[in-house]
Amino acid sequence: MIDYNILIKNGVQFGHLTWRWCPKMRPYIWGQKNDVHLIDVSKTAFQLEKAAKFLEAIASEGKPVLWVGTKRAASEVVRAAAEKAQSPYVTHRWVGGTITNHSQVKKSVTRLLHFEDILSKMSEHIYTKKEYGVFSKIVDRLTKSVGGIRTLLWPIGAVVVFDVKKEHVAIKEAHAAGIPVVALVDTNGDPSGIDYVIPGNDDVPRAIEVIASYLSEAVARGNAVAEARPKEEVSGDKLIEQLVDRALSPDEEEEESKKRGARRRPAGAAAPGAAPTGQRRRPASAGSRGGQRPAGARRPSAPRPAPAKDK
Repeated sequence: MIDYNILIKNGVQFGHLTWRWCPKMRPYIWGQKNDVHLIDVSKTAFQLEKAAKFLEAIASEGKPVLWVGTKRAASEVVRAAAEKAQSPYVTHRWVGGTITNHSQVKKSVTRLLHFEDILSKMSEHIYTKKEYGVFSKIVDRLTKSVGGIRTLLWPIGAVVVFDVKKEHVAIKEAHAAGIPVVALVDTNGDPSGIDYVIPGNDDVPRAIEVIASYLSEAVARGNAVAEARPKEEVSGDKLIEQLVDRALSPDEEEEESKKRGARRRPAGAAAPGAAPTGQRRRPASAGSRGGQRPAGARRPSAPRPAPAKDK
């Protein structure tokens, strides 16, 4: 467990003004001084150790940990901590749908990698100096927004958030995807919905650095365990068995084709071979096919009226 003196020395215990507080943070507040809430560092140390063990266990399973800190005081600190742990991060702006609509966000990552490849192989491409300048600006812009998640893999093990008020969109997306959240929560933040709450000051860079570096070391230890673990090799026979099990049987394929045909048929359209709505099919007469007149047959003439008799 981290030393209390280190937390106090870096100002982790300082919260917000007493009138700018969330009542749900009452269990983590020790007291107040000069109208400023003071956080109980013993609970901060206990929660920090609990979160660190959780992240170490997640990283040891080979799952990535996503770091999110876009506020000015936390961006550089979070970037350094994530790079130290070899984890993906978001430090400039949270792109909506990074978790819940990652297939679309991944297109921006692919675009970034494409232009980086063009700039790295300038001798192999024929572009003007102005075009290379445009490409460079596109790379700079995309690097800020999605450069940190270019190595993001699925499934995501956990999301580490600094300042729950500013990163509320990231927390909502993590909840929607069922991803546990570890967050540094100040006295003005709402801890409800956070799986691992770390009470502390989220406005001072040195206080954030203490928390981030401690969690980063835990993730690094977990990554070392995951790399040392031998990877399970799948034999050829086992792979064939898995493919055979996944294959559909003929009956299931026929049912699936019927379902696809029903989905493609527009609403209100009649099934193949059925009579149109509001019309009756003409009954088939003897010697004809489906009520149609045989080829070469003459239309029957109407009966002539009988001649009148002379009186």
